[in-house]
Amino acid sequence: MVRLDLIGANPGSTIGGEDELPGKTNYFTGNDPQGWHTNIPTYGKVRYKSVYPGVDLVYYGNEQHLEFDFVVAARGDLRAVKFRVAGADRLSLNDQGDLVLALRKGNLSFSSR
Repeated sequence: MVRLDLIGANPGSTIGGEDELPGKTNYFTGNDPQGWHTNIPTYGKVRYKSVYPGVDLVYYGNEQHLEFDFVVAARGDLRAVKFRVAGADRLSLNDQGDLVLALRKGNLSFSSR
C-alpha cells in the first residue's frame, strides 16, 4: 500500500464530481431497503477545490490508469504543493522525469507527462 499525504493542504477543501457519465449505480447492502442507495450518478473526474490557495486537485481515469493533476489558477502557486509518500522503500526519478517508487513487489511510477 502506498499513501500520498498532502502537507499543509486545506482540510476544508470541497469535493465534487465532474463530467457525469451515462447510467446510474445502485447499492443494495443487506435486506433493509432503508440502507439501500439507488440512482447514484457516476463521474469521469473528481475535483478537490482549493487544496492549496489557487490550486485544485483532479482525479480521473485514463486508459485503465488512475491519474491526477494539480490545476493551478492564474494567481496560484505550484510551489505550495507538497506531499509525503509512505509505503515506498525508495524514491527516484527516471530518464523521462517520472517519479518512481520502489516497492517490495515492484515499482509504481508517477508520469510527468
